[in-house]
Amino acid sequence: RGSAYIAVYRYLLNDWQPYIYMTNDYGASWTRLTDGKNGIPADFPTRVVREDPDRAGLLYAGTEFGMFISLDNGRQWQPFQLNLPVTPVTDLRVHRKDLVLSTMGRGFWILDNVSPLHQMTTEAQAAAAHLFRPRTAYRTRYAVMGGRPATPDYPPPGAQIDFLLAAEPAGDLKIEILDATGKAIRTATSQNRPRGANAAERPPAGDEQEMRGPGFGAFASRPLTRRPGLNRWVWDLRYDNGGPLAVPGAFTVRLSAEGWTKTQPLTLALDPRLAKDGVTVLDLREQLTFLLAVRETVADARKLMQQVDQALRKNPGAEEEKKLRAVRARLVTAPGAYPQPMLIDQLGGISRMAGAADRKIGRSAIAYFDQLKKELAGMKAAVGPVSSESTRGN
Repeated sequence: RGSAYIAVYRYLLNDWQPYIYMTNDYGASWTRLTDGKNGIPADFPTRVVREDPDRAGLLYAGTEFGMFISLDNGRQWQPFQLNLPVTPVTDLRVHRKDLVLSTMGRGFWILDNVSPLHQMTTEAQAAAAHLFRPRTAYRTRYAVMGGRPATPDYPPPGAQIDFLLAAEPAGDLKIEILDATGKAIRTATSQNRPRGANAAERPPAGDEQEMRGPGFGAFASRPLTRRPGLNRWVWDLRYDNGGPLAVPGAFTVRLSAEGWTKTQPLTLALDPRLAKDGVTVLDLREQLTFLLAVRETVADARKLMQQVDQALRKNPGAEEEKKLRAVRARLVTAPGAYPQPMLIDQLGGISRMAGAADRKIGRSAIAYFDQLKKELAGMKAAVGPVSSESTRGN
């Protein structure tokens, strides 16, 4: 296009004006984009300017006193400080849709995922609600040490879902993740929190995004917010109720409140490092099927435990009580320093082992699971007739 941008500062000559220039003819002529009246104050010297590689006319400017952006090629600027300290921004770069910047004395800072800015149109800003199309998410895992991520300043793995609200909805707000068949596999709601409750959760930054800097943790997955402005919810890629990780493929994000619904496609991709190791999507699909089956069996075993407890509370006869307690002892691990895990905990162990990494399910795990299912079926057969018999009273 023959376009280029340049930032100049002259404060060492006691000139504190902002100077950002643009050319569209390979430098034959230049137009100044900062007059001190179009967003960047007249006494904010400019150190750096960059154009976003994924959206023409989206400009980022680093000044002596913080960050500014322009959505219209420099005609108007607006502050983009978020939680960044008031500090000189000395350089910046957009890398794979993340904004990375260096500061004077405050280290490096990163704003994860600026793709909402690529879609920030006049129509989106004027709408009562707008759901942005999420960027491609990758099924990745972080190393965990002592129950915490070994790299706490990394963004949480998952799909970052951004939505814009003109006003706080009066009712509940809901996000659903739908698989390729249209089935909802994960649901998050605002749980009908009182109006204004979101304001107390975070500082009034006007944006649900944060920059990450030295000593600051990553953006954590929070309950669904519904305050005016930009909100972000991070899907950790798991099924409901702490279920297994979703398999790479095509999904749909559905955002809804009383009176309206918005949808956007979401692509979940395979970690490229896994492909190099020979792990395929088919392997992960087999893993998902296995883990869902284990979860269903755990639920079945817990239901049987509840039936046994209910039958015991009815004060059955001695023989029946002995049978019920034998079944319960095989289902539930007894307390103690080093107890032997029983069936429910054994199933949980299979789930943790099989779901701890992205890999092909081992044949031994499948055989062990089949064995436990047979044992559970035998327990259910033993308890079934007892639960239907009459029990003696107190």
